[in-house]
Amino acid sequence: MRKEPSLGPQSASTNPGAAPGLRDSGYLLLRQSDFGVTPADYAVLTGVYDRELDLDRFLPDGKRHRSRAYQCFDLTVAGLRFTPNDNPRPYVQSMSVNPLQGGLEREFRLVPSDHPVTAVTEKVARTVAESLLAAGVLDENGPERMVVDAHYIRIDAPGEPAPEGVHHDGLLAGSAHLVRRVGVMGGVSGAYDSPTHCLAGFELSEPLDSFVFDDRKVMHYTTPIAAIPGAAQAFRDVLLIGFRAI
Repeated sequence: MRKEPSLGPQSASTNPGAAPGLRDSGYLLLRQSDFGVTPADYAVLTGVYDRELDLDRFLPDGKRHRSRAYQCFDLTVAGLRFTPNDNPRPYVQSMSVNPLQGGLEREFRLVPSDHPVTAVTEKVARTVAESLLAAGVLDENGPERMVVDAHYIRIDAPGEPAPEGVHHDGLLAGSAHLVRRVGVMGGVSGAYDSPTHCLAGFELSEPLDSFVFDDRKVMHYTTPIAAIPGAAQAFRDVLLIGFRAI
């Protein structure tokens, strides 16, 4: 995970047990070793991006740089019990957090719960949930159940991971997990306390380099990507996980 000085100072912890970092600053960095993901797990995860994605038909102005698939889980906070949901409601964000697709009932290609990636994604989401619980972002004395969204997204270069700019997602919390970077430059992420002030900038560069955030405290953004000259392929695969109230 490489520091990107142009967006601000690197100050997040890479220790999932360092809850004060998430509690105080609103964000936390994790690495592959924090998730217990095996090489076999990782192969299953990358396979989703190679075989299961559809073009995102909700991009504006006919843009075609983003492909995606989706899974949904119901989470019982006590005991962190994840239950896959094969019949989720359409995904909706408000115009206030997503002026490009806000208000739309978006339905994406669904990865069925019997796909082997379900267990891998649950493993990743559970580690994120444990960090959120430790920091008090999730609370066993709060809402008993949450919805957990898993978005499998590929951005082809040239492309914008965050065309809406610096933004909130309208969630309780979320996380971004790099799966692969192939033949691209750019894609630098940042945590912000206002649309114009970056708290920290960082490039997720290695598999499962990850950024966890309290969506109520911080905004986030990722810069556009471009193809490295001469690259045969140029794309960035990420797993985005969101925690929201039912």
